Amino acid sequence: LLLLLASLTAAASLHVQSHATYRPTVSSFAPHSSPCCTSPLPLHAGGANRFGRTRGLVRIRGGAANEVNKWLASAGGLATSAIVTGAANLFGLAFTLATGSHKLTDLVGSGCFALSAVATHLIGGGASSTRLLASTSLITVWSIRLASFLFYRIMKTAKDDRLGKVFATTGGTVTFWFLSFLWGFVVLMPHSMSCFAPSPAPMDAAGYAAAGVAAVAFVVESVADWQKWCFKSGPDGKTTWCTEGLWKWSRHPNYAGEMSFWWSIFLLNAPNLVSPWSGLALGVVSPLFITLLIRYVSGVNLAEARNDDRFGDRHEYQAYKRETALLFPGLL
Repeated sequence: LLLLLASLTAAASLHVQSHATYRPTVSSFAPHSSPCCTSPLPLHAGGANRFGRTRGLVRIRGGAANEVNKWLASAGGLATSAIVTGAANLFGLAFTLATGSHKLTDLVGSGCFALSAVATHLIGGGASSTRLLASTSLITVWSIRLASFLFYRIMKTAKDDRLGKVFATTGGTVTFWFLSFLWGFVVLMPHSMSCFAPSPAPMDAAGYAAAGVAAVAFVVESVADWQKWCFKSGPDGKTTWCTEGLWKWSRHPNYAGEMSFWWSIFLLNAPNLVSPWSGLALGVVSPLFITLLIRYVSGVNLAEARNDDRFGDRHEYQAYKRETALLFPGLL
């Protein structure tokens, strides 16, 4: 993995120079003159045809070089994100193996989003792009808020009961931190590739709309987390389920906010990924991944199972489930 990342970084360095506006491309290494173009050609049909075929070949080569150049840029963004995210999670792994503590788990796992987002933005060379500034700012604020909230929570509770069995073995600990790295790397892919786009797309109405939706989703997730924390810290927190604030309208408003946030980040960065289209196809993996992860693996399903075990035999809880949307009121 380290050799692969080093190779990608070396390839990207041929393309990206963060300290200068000039960005060399594959075509920069092509000869500036060609013998067949500098020497006179016979003015007959065969010569004309040969000249036409030569120009066509030059156009094909130029287009291919442009596509390779874009892929080198994307590889540079992904490599930068992988290095930063991987280093953070390697630190978390070492700390956990050395101490057995749960206290840095969420701080490192969530905080590396901000580190990677800022690093790819600065190294990518698009620091003046409004679209990239919006994407970086939103991800950084989201990361700092979630990391600080989860760190505050673990300092209050002293341990995370969900991780007790996972961290009981070395294999479980390594698996956890590898999945933490995968979570950060995959979810950040649209932003990572967008920051290394050769020509970042200017901000437009659709971009401002996507950024606005991401900001609203961030507020929803933050408020929902805090409302549930306050409820669980109160006298009814251990005997009933949360129906305060946003939880009156959705059984999982925090997860609805997080899913909406990352779909908006993808849409915000999509104009920098559309050429080639394979970049857009790779970028959409991010919101699909987080949606499937939250809905079917680590989020909604686990929370529903815990509540069903604790309150499933109570008629009030069954009524709450029937009358309250799982995620989005009126939709799902």
